[in-house]
Formats: sequence, structure tokens, C-alpha cells
Amino acid sequence: MNEINYKNIVGEKVRALRKGSGLSQEVLAERCGIFRTYLSRIESGAANPSLVVLVTLANALEVEPHALLVLDMGAEQR
Repeated sequence: MNEINYKNIVGEKVRALRKGSGLSQEVLAERCGIFRTYLSRIESGAANPSLVVLVTLANALEVEPHALLVLDMGAEQR
């Protein structure tokens, strides 16, 4: 049974939303009060962001927090 890798899902969602908004990692990180290197680790699936960081990212990206966790229909389970 394959487990869903939520760190990768969150990272991919954050990256896609950030790029879709035309924001650099530096600008988004500054808006969230986190280091750019930490944001990079979140986007790559290497970091396990806290609930507070997830909510902060969602607010800065103007989406509901659950949007960062939703597995896209048809997406592979990682």
C-alpha cells in the first residue's frame, strides 16, 4: 500500500501557487516571516512545516489552508 507524501504535495502546491501569483521565493518568504531557504525546503518536500506556517503560507497565497493539503484528482500517490 502506497502512503501519500503530504510534504511533497504541500511543497508542489506552494510552488505552483507562488509561481502562479508571480512571486519569488524571497518575496513569499518575507511575507510569511520565514527564511527563503526554509521555503525552498518546503517546496522541495524536505521540510515538514508546522500548522502555523501552513496557515501563514495559505494566507500569503490567498487560499484556504486546506487547499495546500488536497490531493489533486488523478495525481499519483507518492
